[in-house]
Amino acid sequence: MKKMKLLLALVLAGVASSASASDYAFRLHNRAQGYTINGFYTYQNGHWSENWIHQRIRPGEYFNMDWNSNEGNCVVPFRVSWDGYGADDYKIDWCKGVSNIYMMDKGFKWD
Repeated sequence: MKKMKLLLALVLAGVASSASASDYAFRLHNRAQGYTINGFYTYQNGHWSENWIHQRIRPGEYFNMDWNSNEGNCVVPFRVSWDGYGADDYKIDWCKGVSNIYMMDKGFKWD
């Protein structure tokens, strides 16, 4: 009986840890010169999300982000807004293992 309880506890611990892990955690880097990022939004189900970030990301800084899910479409548009500039829209295939998004003066790079 003790072995069965221990086995059940280990199985439940494994399920809990895999459920909380996400394959879609990433960092948003600001590599633009002189522009501060003030917003990051995703477009799903016909509308833009609320702002994912709660602070400004100055040039040279980054912000850790996570979808907190391994489900949904692979290609999801995203929008980045900037202090004193407005916003730009982009698309990326999140299923390709995006770990970092680098916002540049023009466009973005990822790895």
